[in-house]
Amino acid sequence: MTTLKDVAQLAGVSIATVSYCINGTKNIKAATRLKVMQAIEELNYIPNRSAKTLRDPDSKEIGVVIPDIEDPYHSEILKGLVFEAENANYNLNIAFTYHMPRQECNIIQDFIGRNVSGLVILTCQPSNTSFFKNSIVRYHIPNIFIDQIPKGVDVNFHAFDNYTTIHYLTEQLIQRGYHKIGLITGPESLLGESDCVYAFTDAYIEQKKTCYPEFILSCDMTKEGAFRIFMNSLQNGIPQAIISSSENMTKGIVEALALCHIRIPEDICVITLGIECWNHSNYHPHVIHTSRRAYTLGRDSCKLLIRNIESPNLFETEFMLYQERHLGESLNIPAPPKPFSFPSTQRKLRILSLDLPTIRALSSVSQEFSCLHGAQVQIDYLPMRELFHEVSEDSKRKQSQYDIYVVDVSWMRYLIQEECLMDITSFIQSKTLDISHIMQKNLENCCWRGHYFGLPIIGGTHLLFYRKDFFNSTKLQKAFQEQHQISLRPPKTWTEFNGIARFFTQAYNPDSPSIYGTALPANMAEELMLEILIRLWSYGGGLFNQNNRLILDTHQNRRGYQNILETRNYVSPDFLTQTHAMSFREFCHGNTAMFISFTEYASDIQKYMSRDMVSNVGYSMLPGGTPANVGWQLGVSKTTKNWDLITDFFKWVCQTHTSYYLTILDGQAVMKYPYHNHELLKLYPWLELTDEGIRLSHSRIYPMRGKDHCIPPNQVEAVLCQVFHRVCEEKISVMQALQEGQQELYRMFS
Repeated sequence: MTTLKDVAQLAGVSIATVSYCINGTKNIKAATRLKVMQAIEELNYIPNRSAKTLRDPDSKEIGVVIPDIEDPYHSEILKGLVFEAENANYNLNIAFTYHMPRQECNIIQDFIGRNVSGLVILTCQPSNTSFFKNSIVRYHIPNIFIDQIPKGVDVNFHAFDNYTTIHYLTEQLIQRGYHKIGLITGPESLLGESDCVYAFTDAYIEQKKTCYPEFILSCDMTKEGAFRIFMNSLQNGIPQAIISSSENMTKGIVEALALCHIRIPEDICVITLGIECWNHSNYHPHVIHTSRRAYTLGRDSCKLLIRNIESPNLFETEFMLYQERHLGESLNIPAPPKPFSFPSTQRKLRILSLDLPTIRALSSVSQEFSCLHGAQVQIDYLPMRELFHEVSEDSKRKQSQYDIYVVDVSWMRYLIQEECLMDITSFIQSKTLDISHIMQKNLENCCWRGHYFGLPIIGGTHLLFYRKDFFNSTKLQKAFQEQHQISLRPPKTWTEFNGIARFFTQAYNPDSPSIYGTALPANMAEELMLEILIRLWSYGGGLFNQNNRLILDTHQNRRGYQNILETRNYVSPDFLTQTHAMSFREFCHGNTAMFISFTEYASDIQKYMSRDMVSNVGYSMLPGGTPANVGWQLGVSKTTKNWDLITDFFKWVCQTHTSYYLTILDGQAVMKYPYHNHELLKLYPWLELTDEGIRLSHSRIYPMRGKDHCIPPNQVEAVLCQVFHRVCEEKISVMQALQEGQQELYRMFS
């Protein structure tokens, strides 16, 4: 067993110094602290923080490691644990992991360091065999694992037999005449959840029926996760029945069904693995619940653990699967409903947009609007450049093809001056529309000279994403401290950003865990232009000087361009062909240590990364504190014949629950509500930075009118990109490229 002395020897310090570092009882130099923390990390040392407990073998403290308390199943288990522990004069110390493996490891190590008598663990990482062997088994900790058992580790285990229950439910549905059945479970990496999938498919095979793979869904075990995945699956059709492995996930399913006006049980049968309860008022009306004795499971698990604690030498580990009580008696499966289809309608609200996460979310959620107003919301998607052109062209037709255009904030002034958008000031300022909860800066993006020409639908700004697991490594912290004499942290300036990017690039630091320090997606001019602008603004530059004169060749702009040109050294050599999505995936795979993106795309992290890896991602304000004010607006065609339907749609978009749904479905709302909701902040922690980011953001507003015509914004922004490319490809100086760019702008507006 590793001791304090072992750590001190490896770090080359005294035992007292190690103790000071661990307990924080004395200030220690940063360099010394790094040596100690690195030694602790290498030796897998678990500090024992309670010498008093070591001297008292009858401390009677049990550590409980549980994902959360939101799931009623977990709550009932906890009640059973508490009851039995109190009867035996044991104290419970409860900690929540929120399904994050790294946090679970830290909690378990902390409990072992506190010398608890035993551990109750509902693990979210049963495949992490080495950790449990090096902690629970290595230190001979009495234990009981509930629901999930670590692979290849001899421990106590209690769980319900999900396989038998799901198999029986599926079999009963098929025999009752159901053929299109869906299943929603938690991650298949968890034993109980994978058992559900095996049972479901086995029942279909045994009944000689063909299942529908598109209706077998897996998500994190939250109501938000279930809501999101079920809403997105509705495009594949509506199953006759859906089985859920968790009451918590069932809440999300029921919410999605209610949103789409799909009735239970008239249109769909919903069955969930539930908990034993005498009062049916605890259940959602018309949802069929099974009756798992979670409370009894909690009591039995605590009894077993206490026997293990009090007789450690002669104790044999126990493996037990509990069966559902009265499963057949409690079911009352209705007759299969007729195939469901949404009501058809002749009315259409036609929207033209770029393919954006929020607009995809809007498309899913708009089923509620369709049911309420008897009109189909049809959204067509075009690439950015084609979208701008089509909006300009469609608005000039005698009868436009579209009612609403989703337009970028930088396009607004051009489209207004070209008379492409309807003036909707009277409606925006009317009492029929509540705009008080729209973020003010997003609303201002739709306003010009006191008139409104749109309603914001997407608001956001830049964020810096970084790999916390890289930044928190004691070995890397020590190396960075020695090189730069400052702590390794999210960069505050662009100079610091490049220094950290260099440190995390293997060409300059072979010990870097990432190949490149950052990414610079430049496949699209729009993306490269934003990377340039945020640096120019940070150095006090931009397209205008202090006298509001159009000028590009300035000292401030030279510094900004020099900074981004240096950044090229720390990114993939093929950055000129990389898209934003490609760069994001590289970051998620650990090939880059930092990545600048928009809050609109932040939820993509959960698509590309495991839950544990998500916990390794940090979020920070942009270096220099000058993010771009990005956003998209709903502009109205001047020749639409659906004005009344548009006003109803805008009112619906501004509702509180609509903004919540858009946010949960990977979107970025412009309403204030989601940014102050504790459940969503836990789900999407970057939302906390959005308010400040929008407040600090700079608007992309350009001079639009030349001598005799309006200048499209993409032409102005193209000049900024041309400066960058000329330096890169033609090998000319930044000063010369800026001077040429300035002349190009003068010609454009003369």
